[in-house]
Amino acid sequence: MNVVSSKNIYEVLEMIRKKPELCLTSRTISSLQNFLNGYLITMPYDIEKKDGYPPFDEFKLWVLHQKKGFIGVGNPYSSFFLSESGGDEEKAFDQFFEYLELFLKGNFNR
Repeated sequence: MNVVSSKNIYEVLEMIRKKPELCLTSRTISSLQNFLNGYLITMPYDIEKKDGYPPFDEFKLWVLHQKKGFIGVGNPYSSFFLSESGGDEEKAFDQFFEYLELFLKGNFNR
């Protein structure tokens, strides 16, 4: 049974936020980054605007513009949120979802 294929990236992320153990090896930003890397390679169409959601690629750019002078390298989510959380993986995981909520509420209408 493929639970992920019928959902868009935002629905998948909401599922992960509520129960990270369903898709991740740990509740950390690095584990989430690894999941996103794999998910977006196998489901590239899911980054496009659909179902009233903004393109997921815009979230990455929005995140990187929240801190002046920050340049993401390699894995922008994990590097940005680890920087913001003082290296705390679980706190960075929580911050990812806080920023995602702000992005969706503040910048785009569904």
